[in-house]
Amino acid sequence: MPRLPLELLAVPGLARRALSLRLPIFSAMALGQSVQRARGGLGGRIDAVLRPRALEIVRQAFERERGGGSFSSDPWLTSLISIGVARSGLAPDMARASAGWLTDTALPGGGWGLMPLDITWSSFACAALLEAGYADDVRLVPVRDMFRRRQQDVPFRALACPAGHWGFSTDRSWPMALETAEISSLLHRLPGGATDPHARRGITWLTAMQDRSGSWSLAVRDSRPGGFGPCPQMTAKAVHALLDCGAARDDPRVTKALRSLGRNQRDDGAWEAMWYRGLTPGTSAALAALTHAGRGASEPARRARRFLLNTQLSDGSWSTGGYDPGSADTDVTGGEGTVEETAWALHALLLAGEAPDSAAVASAANRLLARQDSDGTWPGSPVNEYVRHCYRYPDRLLATALAVKALGRLRTPAGPGAAADRRANQETPTP
Repeated sequence: MPRLPLELLAVPGLARRALSLRLPIFSAMALGQSVQRARGGLGGRIDAVLRPRALEIVRQAFERERGGGSFSSDPWLTSLISIGVARSGLAPDMARASAGWLTDTALPGGGWGLMPLDITWSSFACAALLEAGYADDVRLVPVRDMFRRRQQDVPFRALACPAGHWGFSTDRSWPMALETAEISSLLHRLPGGATDPHARRGITWLTAMQDRSGSWSLAVRDSRPGGFGPCPQMTAKAVHALLDCGAARDDPRVTKALRSLGRNQRDDGAWEAMWYRGLTPGTSAALAALTHAGRGASEPARRARRFLLNTQLSDGSWSTGGYDPGSADTDVTGGEGTVEETAWALHALLLAGEAPDSAAVASAANRLLARQDSDGTWPGSPVNEYVRHCYRYPDRLLATALAVKALGRLRTPAGPGAAADRRANQETPTP
């Protein structure tokens, strides 16, 4: 492995912006290298000065998660960090704790699973049920309470990240702007949400973390573009959250974010999303945000809508939107449509005013219905990025939630009255 420049840690702000969530991994690996491949002369003296700083960054992450040994409940992330720490020999307590956690979480077959996504799963499911008219269902009360408990009250000091955010799992998982925007919006939309202090704290966090350019990065303000940096989909989700939670359409945070989206729209009218493949999810999120902000007739919104309509496949579904990143990501070009991408596009087009009985909507809805399995769920496809352009994973719950959300929007286009009609005619659902 090429030597990692431990010298980068001499400028903390630059290191955070360049590395974002990779900062603890970088620090651990560089720490191990500085001991195992010790340099002489000036390089050795620099390493000696910066080793304590690297170790402190890793320890801040370790202690923030209560010293249980895991890093963001992620076996891969924990392994990377523990390798560097163990090879340095400078923190045997952390090395032992991580080894113990990895041993305890090994599956019976000998492997490890993906990190838990219970907050993410719950936010997708809750959003789908709200769209389908279930806001008053008592079974969402424990979901709301779980969201409140999992809001993080401990800053992530190594990343200069304040408290008030959500991650994808525990109340100490690493900060995620996507989850924070989604859950802030959901809490505000649930009964009693207008005065929910947790939703307000989430919005306060998003406000503090908005990039100077108007966009949002995943976890560190003004992160370097690419990887964990500014993302049109995250920016669109944050705009949705601000508007849902009471911000005016001319709020400076909203207008600054929409200007950022305008600058980053592709020539074909599409936007990318950092954490999902292709162009359909980012374009759908941006179109929905523009519509919510009263810009549905603007040129960027019209171009996005045309892009989605032009990239719908002949069977009514959507795939990557013709995304072709070249040799680094050849597996996502074209291909069969997926439930997730079809649902994203369908929901956004309905929000943007596409007629429920139009050919595009009808064929998309029929395609979703045809893909539903006998148990009521929908199959997932590898559209979710874990390591960008390297590894994706399918998730049946996320696919099912997106399909229900899109079909719920189609079923209840008229708002509360239609939701009441649904409640009057529905069968008692199975918990």
